[in-house]
Amino acid sequence: MKIKLFLVFLILHLFVLTGCWNRVELDRRAIVAGFGADKAEEEGKIQVTVQVVDAGEIKAIPLARGGSMMNAVTVYTGTGFTAFDAFRNLSMVIGEKLFLSEVRVLVVGEELAREGLDKVIDFYERDHEPNIRDYLIVVKGGEAKEVLETELRINKIWAYGIDSMIKTTMAHSKAPATEIIDFLKAVESKTTAPVATVIHVLRKGNEENAGEGKSNQDGTTAVQPKELKVSETAVFRHYKLTGWLDEKESRGLLWVTGKVKSGIIVVSSPEKEDKLAAIEIIRAKSKIKPEITDGNLIINIDVWEEGNLGEEQPDTMDVSKPIVLKELEERKKTVIEDEISAAVIKAQELNADIFGFGEAVRRKYPREWKQLEDQWDEIFPTLEVNIAVDAKIRRTGKITKSAEPKP
Repeated sequence: MKIKLFLVFLILHLFVLTGCWNRVELDRRAIVAGFGADKAEEEGKIQVTVQVVDAGEIKAIPLARGGSMMNAVTVYTGTGFTAFDAFRNLSMVIGEKLFLSEVRVLVVGEELAREGLDKVIDFYERDHEPNIRDYLIVVKGGEAKEVLETELRINKIWAYGIDSMIKTTMAHSKAPATEIIDFLKAVESKTTAPVATVIHVLRKGNEENAGEGKSNQDGTTAVQPKELKVSETAVFRHYKLTGWLDEKESRGLLWVTGKVKSGIIVVSSPEKEDKLAAIEIIRAKSKIKPEITDGNLIINIDVWEEGNLGEEQPDTMDVSKPIVLKELEERKKTVIEDEISAAVIKAQELNADIFGFGEAVRRKYPREWKQLEDQWDEIFPTLEVNIAVDAKIRRTGKITKSAEPKP
């Protein structure tokens, strides 16, 4: 009995001792909310930007959402020969250990993305603190530094505001929500091309990537207010950025990959062409079906979609008529087909299999795939793709026809 008590005491004592070995006080850590990387002006170097949560704000607001103070973050920028070197150089400036476990977004400037994300991804994947479930974002026509310096009123920890913006992309399905792990899986595939989320810096008047400001009459420069917008898709070949998909093409990609969760499809009225109707996407699914016939490879894409009529311009149509509802479904079907077709055309122009067609062929035809795999770069740009869409309208709302003014 005495031996058992002694062992229990010894184990508890060890727990107490080990609890302090790696302990770092919270106020000695600089908690990073957003991490960014750009090509530095100095040749051969990388510029790293971190958005650090102010220590005083940790007590004032929960980490997961914004608070009442004007600024809850401070942004620091440094350079180095590698991302890790630049990161450690920042620690010397800040004077505290940079803590990466609370990072939500990895933002990369376009110039560095075109040179290759391997310059920053390896550090992010190899280090034990960052999470490969963080979102990967490419700045179209700009730098990560500017994005992380942009104040967001909806969230006082601005990087977490960007994280929320990406999560809400499912409401419009005009951009993918790409996690770093998704990107890495595509890189490791021999055929599937990686994609990433795109972010834009917008200034007053919605002038994307405009100048820093405009001159006043007294010769001073007024800084234009900036906003951020998440939309479109960055397309890669391995680690290097090779092109973009616009909003239409981006939703086409999401239709094919089965990632459309919601969104609005606008079509003209079946009864009055100058009037419009908006249909909300409720659910959708897709299937990629490769087919080899007489030695020819064909890709068939089947998409099923259901939606509800959300709005029609007044005095437009009577959806109680089956023929009107049927025509509305046909017009919605055409829009979906056009979006998918646009995505396929752009991907073939870029010679980037962003859909995973090659993987689908490998699964269905493993024997034939051994002969096709090494030629996929020559096969994909001219691949025949057939698109079939089944689109339905399930509900038309509380009314069947908009109110009309009495004569």
